[in-house]
Amino acid sequence: MKRALIVLVILALAGGAYWFLQNREQFFPKPEAKEVAPQRWQVSTGKAPEPSNATAMLPVNATNASVETNATSNATAPETPVDEIVRHDFVKDVSAYLVARYLPGGTKKNPGPQGRFDLNVKSVNIRYGVDFPGLNVDPADTLGARKIIFGHVLQGPTLDFLHAAYTPLFLDSLDETLRSTTHTLASGQNVTVTEAQRAEMLTLLASRLRTVGRTVSVLARTDTIKPLVAKYLQDIDNVGQAHLAFWNLQGDKASPAARDEAGARIKTTIQTREISRQRLLQAIVSAADPQGLDASELIYLAQWIYRRGEENPQWAGATGKAGELLARVAEAVEERSRQPWPESGGNATSGDPAEAGQ
Repeated sequence: MKRALIVLVILALAGGAYWFLQNREQFFPKPEAKEVAPQRWQVSTGKAPEPSNATAMLPVNATNASVETNATSNATAPETPVDEIVRHDFVKDVSAYLVARYLPGGTKKNPGPQGRFDLNVKSVNIRYGVDFPGLNVDPADTLGARKIIFGHVLQGPTLDFLHAAYTPLFLDSLDETLRSTTHTLASGQNVTVTEAQRAEMLTLLASRLRTVGRTVSVLARTDTIKPLVAKYLQDIDNVGQAHLAFWNLQGDKASPAARDEAGARIKTTIQTREISRQRLLQAIVSAADPQGLDASELIYLAQWIYRRGEENPQWAGATGKAGELLARVAEAVEERSRQPWPESGGNATSGDPAEAGQ
């Protein structure tokens, strides 16, 4: 269960770009630019950043960047900042992975009329908790890599910086991936994603991110959840110990009475574990009122948050903040869903899947 839910944290880092773009002067006052952007955040230009240049850490999409950077008509906007650990490739990989989880209606994989989003927190963890695509760590050292990532990301300033700087990249990457994605109809015909399907996918994604973000935020700050998680984990371990004791009695020297007693202990520990699980689940639902997450995902999230706090008490508060930021990512995604698809893709049709292929 120690696989890291890295993407939940990172997506949370990407969510306040619009606010950031309108208020960047508060983030990066020129005389103090080096304080807002510590040296561990490097701009990917192939050169060392100049501390005196306050515009070096502004995102590419900053609409008013011309005030500082366009001294002449040929000046270009600064590049999107690149974090030392969380690289741009991570954001792009997450975007591609999320788009691949969307199944439009009326297609071979989803014949029904409505599209669906085939994603859960465990599937995300499986992808990003072992191979670490786009993260500047050694994938051969799984435990060490997780420690580095959490130690770097679960800090307030880092969360704020990445949350503001990476949102435009995340949103643009979603649109770029959707433009190049095709789906197969029941007839076998490959079609591109329509304008309506793009809006549907982004709306479904926003709903998912909002639910996960709010749930993480609430659970991280609800004191009554922690002891219930600890009890549940202890009961899980007791079941394992009971099974081990039973198998150790399978030799010829063990009496039938001893084996019966060991078997009865297994049943008792399983019942106790299930009672603890149910109490934990009821507490989660009561505290967070999650919508769209199944019981296994809720239990999984609660355990993940608990383990971060056990590893470092300061991470518990940062985890709660990450949940809040993830909910703000959801708002940005939903806002993008209401905007027209940029015409540069050239394939944003507005009809149903069958019409898209005509």
